[in-house]
Amino acid sequence: MHWADVIASRLKGSGRPHRIATGITPSGHIHVGNMREIITGDLIHRAAGDIGVDSTLLYMADDFDPLRKVYPFLPPEFKDHVGKPLSEIPSPGGDGGTYSEYFLNPFLGSIRELGIEPLVLRSSVSYRTGKYAEPTAIILDDREKVREILERVSGRELADDWIPYNARCPQCGRIDSTKPVSWERPYVHFICSCGHEGKADTRTDDGKLPWRLDWPARWYWAGVTCEPFGKDHAAAGGSYDTSSEIIREVLGREPPFPTVYEWIQLKGKGAMSSSTGVVISGVEMLRMTPPEVLRFLIAKNQPSRHIDMDPGLGILNLVDECDRYEKLYYETDGESDDPEDRRRTYELSMVREPEDREHMDQIVNVPYRHLVTLTQLSSDMDHLVEKIKRTEGLEDINDASLERLTHRKACVDFWLERFAPEGVRFRLYDTPPQEEIANLTSDMMEALEAMYEDFLSIDWNADSIHNAIYEGSRSKDIDPGTTFRAFYRILLGRDRGPRLGFFLSTMDRRDVLRRLSIAIGSKGTSPRT
Repeated sequence: MHWADVIASRLKGSGRPHRIATGITPSGHIHVGNMREIITGDLIHRAAGDIGVDSTLLYMADDFDPLRKVYPFLPPEFKDHVGKPLSEIPSPGGDGGTYSEYFLNPFLGSIRELGIEPLVLRSSVSYRTGKYAEPTAIILDDREKVREILERVSGRELADDWIPYNARCPQCGRIDSTKPVSWERPYVHFICSCGHEGKADTRTDDGKLPWRLDWPARWYWAGVTCEPFGKDHAAAGGSYDTSSEIIREVLGREPPFPTVYEWIQLKGKGAMSSSTGVVISGVEMLRMTPPEVLRFLIAKNQPSRHIDMDPGLGILNLVDECDRYEKLYYETDGESDDPEDRRRTYELSMVREPEDREHMDQIVNVPYRHLVTLTQLSSDMDHLVEKIKRTEGLEDINDASLERLTHRKACVDFWLERFAPEGVRFRLYDTPPQEEIANLTSDMMEALEAMYEDFLSIDWNADSIHNAIYEGSRSKDIDPGTTFRAFYRILLGRDRGPRLGFFLSTMDRRDVLRRLSIAIGSKGTSPRT
């Protein structure tokens, strides 16, 4: 059984509607690591819906949190905004919006591409409209019990005059520089380091609760029953432990069912972090892979398993693996005894309901690695389609296949530009470089001469070309690797390249023979056809 179905079954056992919450503070670029939370929540939400559970997916945007520092991606002048709520700071893009909108809006656009449609709740609006008023008053009234829980569970020691509320100073605009001095429902009286003294109305956005109390207060007013969150919150004595006791003992509700997830790490750079700039943003990920592939990355891994993400060659492996799951899904009918439940993983990875088998049988699916090669050999979409028709032996490509191909080509173009390793990018020379011809060994020259003769008569497809290279090389007692290097040198000017059989099959036979003819020089100047 898929892990999302296991969680959904547990939720169903309660016999009540469920509200599954996810969220993030939009303090920087929302990266693939952050996306794990919203996708995990959506997978549970979908699985719950599939078994008849009344489920709502929430996205809680903590845009009322303060800017904590000038991050590396911000200009120095943002030091004047440190401590102010993100919803009240100007956009770093200079677009007239707010800081939080600048990072949040692209993210919300990305999740729509993933087929995720949550109810978005901004904390700035929730505080302003009084959603937090009741739990805030309860917590402040019973702050001695709250203190006891925090000190006992977390091991923290709190000041004798501790009042858990961060007032927003109307003079300097900061929400992290005030000290509460008294609580008289519904007001918190405070003094600010800027010298201002005043009172904050807890029924509005005059301030907010600190995180360890904001979280259970949110569970209370939003009715949260299930929440995925990162392993940092799940540490012993951490924010989930304290929040769980507070909502039980102070607010009189049960904590949500927890789903703890591990980090997504960027290969060679560690865990992704918006504050350090070590990120692959959700927008970037969706520009280099089809959306179902990002869903697949999360769906195929248990939440408790960390994910190593390689935006280079790892992307090609990931897309090809997703395509293998797709092939399995349409080759097997109904229930599968596959212990990894790959059919269900594929189903949950789809942006929409999977297409029927008849539709998918008509789809021309070019392996992603091949598409990387074909894209670099094609001047435009029409040229690419012609190459695919030739290599696949097709007379035409239907509209559904063309739509899929167009989207995937756009992803490949972006990946090649931004993330592809140098060894994958290539330039096909129209004429073999003279310096490469001069450096061919006698074995290489002999191999090319043999290939010229064989290429005149073989079937022009990837398998036949591949076999001809191996058989022709061995018949001359030449290592096939030598022949491969000879071809790559006269075609690309280097020793390695794409899979040669497929690569040559995408080219016109006469064009390949022309290049061979130039390289071997004395063996005739015009290919025989």
